[in-house]
Amino acid sequence: MNIRQLYIAFIFVFALGLFYQYSSEQRSVSGERAVELMKAETKKQLEDNGGDFVYLENDLLRLVIKTSDGSIVEARSKEHLVERVEGSLGVRIFGSDIVSGFKYYFRSGFTGSQKNYLFKRYINNGVLLVSEDGLATKEIVFSDLPYEVLITDSSPDGVSGKPYASLYRSDSRSLDMNFDFASGGMINRSSYEAYVISTSQDPYEADRLRGVDSPLSVTSGGGWVGFTQKYFLAALLGSSDYIYNYHVDGNNKGGLYKMGYVVQPDDFSSAVVTGHTHRLFVGPKIRKDLVTRANNLEQTIEMGWFWFISQPMIWLLDKIYSVVGSWGWSVVVITLLLKLVLWPVTGAGFKSMAGLRRVAPEMKEIQDRYANDRQKLGVEMMSLYKKHGVNPMGGCLPIFAQMPFFIAFFFGLREMVELRHASFFWLSDLSAPDPLFILPVMFGLIMVLTQKLNPQPPNMDPTQAQVMKAMPVMISVFFVIFPSSLALYSVVNSGMSLAQQKYLYAKYGGNN
Repeated sequence: MNIRQLYIAFIFVFALGLFYQYSSEQRSVSGERAVELMKAETKKQLEDNGGDFVYLENDLLRLVIKTSDGSIVEARSKEHLVERVEGSLGVRIFGSDIVSGFKYYFRSGFTGSQKNYLFKRYINNGVLLVSEDGLATKEIVFSDLPYEVLITDSSPDGVSGKPYASLYRSDSRSLDMNFDFASGGMINRSSYEAYVISTSQDPYEADRLRGVDSPLSVTSGGGWVGFTQKYFLAALLGSSDYIYNYHVDGNNKGGLYKMGYVVQPDDFSSAVVTGHTHRLFVGPKIRKDLVTRANNLEQTIEMGWFWFISQPMIWLLDKIYSVVGSWGWSVVVITLLLKLVLWPVTGAGFKSMAGLRRVAPEMKEIQDRYANDRQKLGVEMMSLYKKHGVNPMGGCLPIFAQMPFFIAFFFGLREMVELRHASFFWLSDLSAPDPLFILPVMFGLIMVLTQKLNPQPPNMDPTQAQVMKAMPVMISVFFVIFPSSLALYSVVNSGMSLAQQKYLYAKYGGNN
C-alpha cells in the first residue's frame, strides 16, 4: 500500500468518525426534544381530564388510574425508555395522544353496572377505590410476577351482572415507537400489530383490528386475550378455574375496538356474584418469560414463516447471553455455532464449486469453440460435467441451506426487545441500523471477494453477468435499513463461508 492509499484510507476513517459524532449528537438532541414534548403532552392530557387520577408504580411499571371509573389509562415500562437519553420517559403501552385521538386503556367491572369510584387509600403495592354508593370496591395491585397487575372488583352484597375485563384500543400505530430511519423505522413499520386470543378451541389466533368484520365470541376454560405490538403486549390472562366468554368487537363508539372476556358463573342456580380478580399482563415480550406465564403466550412474538427455527435460535441466543453477557457477542457466537452445524452441507456445495473451478480452462475452451451455437455449447458442457463428475447446481446448496436460518433469524432478531438500546462496539442499538454503514460495506466486500472465487457460467447472458456483478452492492443496500444485529450475523456468516470456501478450493484443487 503506497502513501496515497494510506492517505485516502485515513481520510475515509476520519470522515466516518466525524459522521458518527455528528449523528450521535443529532440523535441526542432529537431525543431530548422528544422527551420534553412527551412530558408536556402527558401533563396536558392529565390536566384536560380534570386531575381525576392516581398513580401507582414499582420498579418496572408506572400506571395512571382514572379514579372515576377505575380504568388504567396509562402504563409505562420504566425499564424500556423511549429514547436513550437522560431523563427519558418509559415506553407507553397504554396511553393516549391528543393530536391523533389515539386511545388505549383497560377497564373492568360487572356487566350491566357501571360504578363511579372515589380514591380511598393506597394499600400494599396498590390502590383501593370505593364506589360512590359504598357498595363496591376496586383494588389495583402489582402482582409478585413482573409486569403483571391484579384487579379485584368486589361487591359484598352481590350483583346480578357477570365480571368482565376489557382492553379498548384505537386502530393505529402504537405509541412511542420510533419510525425515523436511524431507529430502523422501515422495519418498525412492518411489525405485526394485532389482537391475539388463545382458547381451548384454537390455541392461537391473531388478526389486525381492521380485519374484525364481525364480533368474535368464543367460550373457553382458561385461555387469554390481548393485543400484540412490536416489543410489547397487553393481555388478560384467564384461569383454568373459570369459564370465559372471550370476545373481540369491531370499531365501536368513539372509534375504539374492544377485546376481553366475561366470566361465566360457576353455579347457574345463583345469579349473585360478589367479586372476581383479573390478571393483566402489560409489558415487554420476552420469550423465556412468556412461556412460563401462560400457554401459547410466546406466540405473540411474531417470528414469521420459519417460526419453528426462530424459536430454538432465540432460545439458544438467550442461553449464550447468560454466559457471555453481551448481545453482540451472543450473535457472533450463535453464528459460529450455526456455521459449524451446517459445515458439512455447505462444504459439499463448495466442493462442487471447486470442481467447476478445476475444469474452468476446459469450460472456456468449449465456450470459445461453440460461441455461436448455444445448443451445441449446452450439450458439450453437460458432457464435460459428466466426465469430471461435477454438478453445476451444487454451488446453490450453501445458499439454500442457509436461507431458512437467515429468514428465521431476521424475524427473531427483529422482535427481540432485549436488543433494543443494546450496544456493541460502535453500535449503540442492535435493533437499529448501523449508523456508520460499516457492516453493510463489510458484507459487500466479502460478497465481492466470494464472487471472484467462483467461475462464471460459460453460457451466461452478458446482461445477467452484469447484474451478478452488481449483486453485492444491491444486497448490501438492504443491510443499510436492517437491524445491525442481523447485519452482524450476516457479516460473520459470510466471512466464515469465504474462509471455508478458500480452504476447500485449496484442498480440492479449486485454486487457479
